[in-house]
Parts: sequence; C-alpha cells; structure tokens
Amino acid sequence: MSTELIINLTNIKTSAELHTLLMEKLNFPSFYGRNWDAFWDAITGLIEMPESITFIGWSELLNTLTNDAEILQNLLRKYCAYYGEITIIYM
Repeated sequence: MSTELIINLTNIKTSAELHTLLMEKLNFPSFYGRNWDAFWDAITGLIEMPESITFIGWSELLNTLTNDAEILQNLLRKYCAYYGEITIIYM
C-alpha cells in the first residue's frame, strides 16, 4: 500500500458504489463483504492502511449518502484511536 492515497468520491451515488470504490482503492480482498462491519474487519486485519488518505468530494458524499459518510468517518476515527494516527483529509 502506498503511503499516500487519494480517493475521489465525486460520482458516488449509492452505498454499493462507495464500498466498491473503497475496496478497489484500499486493496481489499475479493471476499470483502461491502458493508461497514466488513470494512472495519478489512482495515484492522486484512490490509495495511496508508499513512495518509485524502477524500475528494467529501461534501458531496455527505449530501448524497449522509449516513454512510458519517459511519466511514467514525470508523476511521476509531481506527486512529486504536491503531495509531493516519492523516485523513476531507476535501
């Protein structure tokens, strides 16, 4: 995994699209369950997280998929609390 990752959320309209994008960008395994429990399992035990993640189009995601955006943000905060700091930028 590279140390810096940019994820463009601009065209994401559904939860399924969001999970597919996260799977691709974070190199989750093919058996990733595409739900928030599976996301947590993947980032805490299946992959190495980058040192920095920049989300482009965050405000659009908040408007389109408010619940998913809040869950994603909360899980990343939880990850940082348990496993160490990574830089997360929401643009």
